[in-house]
Amino acid sequence: MMAVLRYLLLTSLPLLFLEPVFSSEPVDSSAAPREASQSRASQTAALEASQREIAPPEPIVPPPKRELRLVLDWYPGPQHAPVYLAKALGYLETDDIELEIVTPADPSVPSKLVAASRADLALTRQPRLHLDIAEQKPLIRVATLIDSPLALLTVREDSKITDIAQLVGKNIGYAVEDNLSPSLSTLLEGAELVLDDVSLKDVDFGVVQALVQQRVDAVIGGQRPMLAEQLSREGVLSRGFLIEEHGVPAYDGLILIANRNHLQRQRETIQHLVTAIERASLWLVNHPEKAWQRLVEVEPSLDTPANRRAWPALIRRFSLSPAGLDSHRYARFEKFLKDRGEIETLHPVSRLAVDIYAP
Repeated sequence: MMAVLRYLLLTSLPLLFLEPVFSSEPVDSSAAPREASQSRASQTAALEASQREIAPPEPIVPPPKRELRLVLDWYPGPQHAPVYLAKALGYLETDDIELEIVTPADPSVPSKLVAASRADLALTRQPRLHLDIAEQKPLIRVATLIDSPLALLTVREDSKITDIAQLVGKNIGYAVEDNLSPSLSTLLEGAELVLDDVSLKDVDFGVVQALVQQRVDAVIGGQRPMLAEQLSREGVLSRGFLIEEHGVPAYDGLILIANRNHLQRQRETIQHLVTAIERASLWLVNHPEKAWQRLVEVEPSLDTPANRRAWPALIRRFSLSPAGLDSHRYARFEKFLKDRGEIETLHPVSRLAVDIYAP
């Protein structure tokens, strides 16, 4: 009996130990492959994420450059140095401004091009601006490069003309009409003369040669102080009559004008340009020799003995605050023209000029 019990106990022990391994619930035969597939998908997603993390970023497209077309008042000269240097020294690059500087075919057209929206900006003289506004042209002053007159009446020293009264019956050459009225007409009035007492000849850009070749007895306009040096280089000594000392109120000799119809849209861009011009003006005053060398590198045609000698005198005339607006000066000149009958209506300063930074 004991032997039988021992036999039964020994044969049932393996079953007792194996029984917990088995389950009465049904087994899904596809579970293992699905888990493997999910694992591979997770690995692929992780790989793609890591690749995205190390992949180079999309290239940043720079904003388009803001283009400005600026027309000079005359052929290139040292008086335009702040504009040329603002561009050459890279002061416009940080603001993404592309400045095109254009030489006019005729010194009378710069303001016309801006008024007709064929140029964004132009250089001109304050008297010309007043006359253009009187003609209802949509122009406005936004900066001043030179805040004193550049025009003057010039005669040959060997002409023996030492007084304006001696101009009666003489030939006077001019380049732009605002040099005649109010500049020349005011000078003549001081000697009890009028424009009809002289002969006028349009010499365009040829002011120097007209006097050198004695095709005229005098010229009104030109670019002070370069004119005397240019004549001297041609072997002609000259004598000048300063218009501000013969009845013409002081005015801004070289200003930057814009089309007032487009000013709101272009205001920020013009602000950046004026700031660059201010920086260039300060730099050339602080470093006149370096400025001259940089200027003639940019515009080689300026590298003449006459311009080089005139450079120190010209530097003193550049405005160090081009945005600054002398409202009294503009109101005074407007009244001067009205009193002389040059214009019919007085315009407020806000119609003539603007502080480009004012709100």
